[in-house]
Amino acid sequence: MAKIFGMKPDAQTQKLIEKFEDEVLIRHNNQQLVGTVYVDMQDNRWAVAFAYNYSRKPGLHGHENPLEVRYCMVPQEPGAIRLFRSDADAEQVFATENPPDQDSFIRYVLGKERAVAGGSA
Repeated sequence: MAKIFGMKPDAQTQKLIEKFEDEVLIRHNNQQLVGTVYVDMQDNRWAVAFAYNYSRKPGLHGHENPLEVRYCMVPQEPGAIRLFRSDADAEQVFATENPPDQDSFIRYVLGKERAVAGGSA
């Protein structure tokens, strides 16, 4: 279930978040991983993160996130979204037009991550 902080997304965005969590499975190190979406909207930074976890019950050590992905941007700085992937252990910056509002940013990131994850399994 998604965790959303700092805003209440509109109905279309909420449906896209739920659809992403329900449909997208990725294969990582020969394991099926399901994603949880985290949204954190602040005045000086917008971020959407994905925590991909094993589809089985957690073991002795509780929940582990074998893969974490975070997209963030500073709304006052035009044209740059930062992407961090824990499997690459590196941050990338890619140029794009600034989304006009928080909901547009969330929808853009969901589409971008769905394309990277390969849609659904």
